[in-house]
Amino acid sequence: MEKKLDLKRLVIETLSFSAKNFVLLALFGLMLFLASFLSFKYAFKHHVTMLCGYGVFCYFFYYVFTNLYYNQKPVFTSEKVVNSFIKMLVIFALSLAMLIACDLVLKLLKNMTQWLVGFPDIYELLKKTYHFLKGSVLGQFLIYVSLFFFLTFTFFIPLFAWVSSINGKDDSLWTAYEKTHGNYLKIVLLLFVLFAFLPFAVNLMVTQTPVNLGIAHAFTTMVQLVFCIKLYDFFYED
Repeated sequence: MEKKLDLKRLVIETLSFSAKNFVLLALFGLMLFLASFLSFKYAFKHHVTMLCGYGVFCYFFYYVFTNLYYNQKPVFTSEKVVNSFIKMLVIFALSLAMLIACDLVLKLLKNMTQWLVGFPDIYELLKKTYHFLKGSVLGQFLIYVSLFFFLTFTFFIPLFAWVSSINGKDDSLWTAYEKTHGNYLKIVLLLFVLFAFLPFAVNLMVTQTPVNLGIAHAFTTMVQLVFCIKLYDFFYED
């Protein structure tokens, strides 16, 4: 039987958990702020070693939080670390394949405009479509929305399987799709609010300094994390 996502219940449970566990969330938020502050101050994105180190930190940040949330002890076991890491690699590979496919579609669209010069009507239509997508704000927005839609199915929903690899539940990707079936539109809209609208709104309200950006990133990440783990609980509760 399909479960229908109750957004009101999800919000209430998220706020309730946040209020009851404010100190824990604050501690994790502080760690995330420090890492984010350093990444913005020293521009980790321009240094491969620092960027990789930041990526490792982020992975284990989520890993440790998930273990503590589900009271999984010990936090680190060779089996759990290896299984969850392999599951994450599969999810990243799935998402990367999707991004490459989307890039190939755009390149194909560009090349088709050259191949079809002898067909003026089709040529002009494809040419205008390509330039609209690549050269206008609305076109870029449509590309972003499309990518986000596909990432919901190649990254965000499969992440439920990653959580299951940590808390001992069924960690099959197919199970993640089956449990969320019938709620895809609500999930896409919820994730769009959390991962697109919320960061955009928060960044508009802060000045672009390492401290403010670190605070904004820590705040949005903790909100996203708690909402997503409560979303997982909704679909995977016994």
